[in-house]
Amino acid sequence: MIDFSKAFDTVDHTILLPILVQFHPPPFVINWICFFLTGRGHQRKINGLLSNVEPISLSIVQRSGIGPIIYAIMKSDLHTLSDLNDIFKYADDSTVLVPELANVGLADEFARVKVWTSINRLILNFDKTKEIVVRLRTSMCLYD
Repeated sequence: MIDFSKAFDTVDHTILLPILVQFHPPPFVINWICFFLTGRGHQRKINGLLSNVEPISLSIVQRSGIGPIIYAIMKSDLHTLSDLNDIFKYADDSTVLVPELANVGLADEFARVKVWTSINRLILNFDKTKEIVVRLRTSMCLYD
């Protein structure tokens, strides 16, 4: 189970937009998403004083209707090395399933995730990333 730290807050728009273009949406959709992502700013209030407004060049709005969809597009090219393995993505979490007899092991799959994370300038949260091993026992039933 893999967790990305501040996943929605660290999406780089310059990485996201080329991924979005690969889906060949109509130009007005790309323009609308660019408009949605740009022109935003933030400022801080410390001891009652407001700082200057600083532009935001990272992040997507998590609590917006489109934010999770945009993040799903960002993660669209995160996939397993082996067709025997599987990856499930939900918001900022992903789960990699590797069967015992897979031709590519969990260590190699996780190394691929780390490379993808680095390329996309995201951050793995190692405190929340966990490995769970599930083994099925043989049946203890006396009757068939």
